[in-house]
Amino acid sequence: MQSKYGIRTGLCAAVMTLLSACAPGSYAVKNPAPSNLAFATPAPQTAISVVDQRTGSERVFFSGVLASTLTVDGTPIDAPAYLSRNLQAELASRGVPAQVSAGEGAFPRLDLKSFRMQNYRATGFSPFVSFTFLSVDMETATGKQRLGVFIKRGKVPVWSFDEVIEPTLNQPLSLAVKELAAKVAGRLYGSRSSDGEVERLAAKLKSRNDDSYLDVYALGFTNNEKAVSTLVDLTRDADEYVRIAAISSLGIVGAKDQLDLLKTIYHDAGIWQDRAMALKSIGDLDTPESKAFLAQQLADLQAKGTDKDAAWSIQVIGLYM
Repeated sequence: MQSKYGIRTGLCAAVMTLLSACAPGSYAVKNPAPSNLAFATPAPQTAISVVDQRTGSERVFFSGVLASTLTVDGTPIDAPAYLSRNLQAELASRGVPAQVSAGEGAFPRLDLKSFRMQNYRATGFSPFVSFTFLSVDMETATGKQRLGVFIKRGKVPVWSFDEVIEPTLNQPLSLAVKELAAKVAGRLYGSRSSDGEVERLAAKLKSRNDDSYLDVYALGFTNNEKAVSTLVDLTRDADEYVRIAAISSLGIVGAKDQLDLLKTIYHDAGIWQDRAMALKSIGDLDTPESKAFLAQQLADLQAKGTDKDAAWSIQVIGLYM
């Protein structure tokens, strides 16, 4: 008689074989469409260089349960080139005339530490999930600052794997570029959108659709503290992706006065993605207190060993340390 262990092992192997068989060998993704959400404050012409400092496994752009290659314009994604090209397009659309190029250059410089996507799927009936990680050290003549980005998305494919490309690959890549652009422009030039733009986006959220979470992120990308009250309200939203976009965006706009709220979300949230996004947002605040909190959570998580939620959370904290 076959043991229960053998049956479980066989079922797991069958499920993983089925998942792998369903996925193509490569996905063709798009260059993000620029947001055209102009900043209200002017910025000077600037040359920004992106220097690839990724090492080891960080150089693998797409990995996880389902192994595939991501291509853009017919070739595998070259992370520094992809980031440079699309970061320049996004900054230009927002009124920041920066020339961004991959390779060594003078300040300001973005030292690329991480830019990758990780996927996960528990069973053939569960969502295909992507985690997008992006981390740079922005170096200027006055010093260095760490900028991190973390996006989580999921989708259950009903008819084919083609259904996951837009929500779990294209949209997260677009959001990662837009978030980094907002942070670079905000840190370098104090760029922010007008109060009127914040009001327009907040009003738009009164009527919902499947992509409303993108408007929540857009509130964060305004770099305008007027968005904070709306974002705080949305951290309790019933829609998962609206909620985690709001949690993330509190960090993007630098809402340092919301650190206690973010700590509460981390400690009390019932699902992992809320807690992980709270960690990400706390990292964005970049204060001595937020850094100490992350260091303590890292130690606690490392003590948990092989728990997958802990392992993923450690990767999020790693974007800032």
